[in-house]
Amino acid sequence: MLMDFQIEGGQAITAEINAEMQDLSERYRAPSHESRTFELPASVWITMFGSYALFFTALFVATGHGTAAIFALLISITYTVMYFGTAAVLNNVSAAERKALPTKDSIGGMDTQTGWMDNTAAYAQILTVPILLAVFACAFAIIRAVI
Repeated sequence: MLMDFQIEGGQAITAEINAEMQDLSERYRAPSHESRTFELPASVWITMFGSYALFFTALFVATGHGTAAIFALLISITYTVMYFGTAAVLNNVSAAERKALPTKDSIGGMDTQTGWMDNTAAYAQILTVPILLAVFACAFAIIRAVI
């Protein structure tokens, strides 16, 4: 009995969606291109990669005296390269078709999952963790050098 109600409810919703779709103009039903881009300028990427490079360099200076520490750092560096490498590969998928799309640099912000954010707020959220990791590793290296 309960299953019949769920099936009938699902069929009613499907019928409503189909009725709404028939009323849409042709431009909304035309095939659209998926915009797969991170919408970030090169300065943000350079800052992020520089922060991670500084992080790993400072950790190597602080802890790179033993074989186990060097091995752990190499594993961490490998995971970081894999993480950003996957993002770079996915960003390059259909890059030629994306060049025909209008640029989003002139908008002054970006659309996120939780709503619109201006560039300053978005870049601050993106770069906070990498910069603080670099500061932490530098402080760790300084403490190691002093002690």
